[in-house]
Amino acid sequence: MKNVKRMIAGVLVLAMLASFSACHKKGEIAVTVGDVEFTSAYYMCALINANLEARSKVDEQLAAEQADAEETDAADTSTDEVDYYSQKIDDKSFVTWVEDTAMDYLKKMGAYKTLCKENDLEVAEEDRANAEMYASYYWSYGYSAYFEPNGVSQDTYTQYMIDAYYANLYFDFLYGADGEKAIAEKTVAKTMTDNFVIADTIEVSYPTEDTTDENGETAKTVADQTADLKAELKEYAAALADGTKTFEEVYKVYNTEEETETETEDKQEDEEENAQPQDARATLMGAEDTGYESEYYDTVKAMKTGEVKTVEKEDGTGITLLLKQDITADPYYQKTLDTTVRHLIADDEYDKLIEEKIKTLDVSVNNYAVKQFKVKKIKEPSAE
Repeated sequence: MKNVKRMIAGVLVLAMLASFSACHKKGEIAVTVGDVEFTSAYYMCALINANLEARSKVDEQLAAEQADAEETDAADTSTDEVDYYSQKIDDKSFVTWVEDTAMDYLKKMGAYKTLCKENDLEVAEEDRANAEMYASYYWSYGYSAYFEPNGVSQDTYTQYMIDAYYANLYFDFLYGADGEKAIAEKTVAKTMTDNFVIADTIEVSYPTEDTTDENGETAKTVADQTADLKAELKEYAAALADGTKTFEEVYKVYNTEEETETETEDKQEDEEENAQPQDARATLMGAEDTGYESEYYDTVKAMKTGEVKTVEKEDGTGITLLLKQDITADPYYQKTLDTTVRHLIADDEYDKLIEEKIKTLDVSVNNYAVKQFKVKKIKEPSAE
């Protein structure tokens, strides 16, 4: 029976693809930006990604509204599915936002590729190989079930992934260490320390149920267990503060970790092949809009190097031990965060530059090709 269902599913997919190809020629050009052409399938790929982003934004908005409502005991406890098409994003209807975002992406990609061509810049073979590897992974992971029924082949999806490198390729050409608008190393270093910190951490979740003895009687309540965990972590914090224990010792005691000889050898080999931080236990934490946001960032930022604190989680579900370390003492972070930091510094200027470039390019839209694609008709993967 399962085989029959698979065969039927395969026939349905082929039927949908045949329907798509009957309406649109292979390689049909939907949008042209300057000299850069985008096929109908490529446009659909952008539309699907914009749709996914829009749904994520709506989910975040509704979650925030739910949280605010819970504070006033006005939360909606209904389990109805979200009607995304009735929602608004940035004062635009859901559908309009998706369509505009997809078209904006193509315009920006056209500008990136044009600027790279004008400056003889090509995506490096290593980056191209990485894009192909990730595209293949995501496709087999399940993305094929989303894109393929909507007329997007794996080749188109792979090209979409490769093209994503053009944005950073031209950015680095301008703002990299040897770029035309190279940012001073002192500025890069200061921006890193202004926006990033590292700390050794041990996170403990509070229990949610009482423990019982062999007779089924309550042995320890949730409150008692929680109090014990808090006391234990505070003892560790005190031992770290007075130097009687190292963080590694505390970490292994708490996690009852026993590293085998083989595990140690594997770790050493990995460190030799790939750059690793000097402190393997350190957690990188960033300020808002850095991509490394952490609820502990402000706390750690205000601490001195070597200072120890225990902090309860914002949602009250646990407690965390924090031992601040010096991010500037490890060259790993300067190298790893270099591009991220340069983007923090120059992204606003870069975005304006790209917008100005777009204004100089002729944008041609094949309405027949584009209008065939409706946001509300994007086929969602089956939940089964």
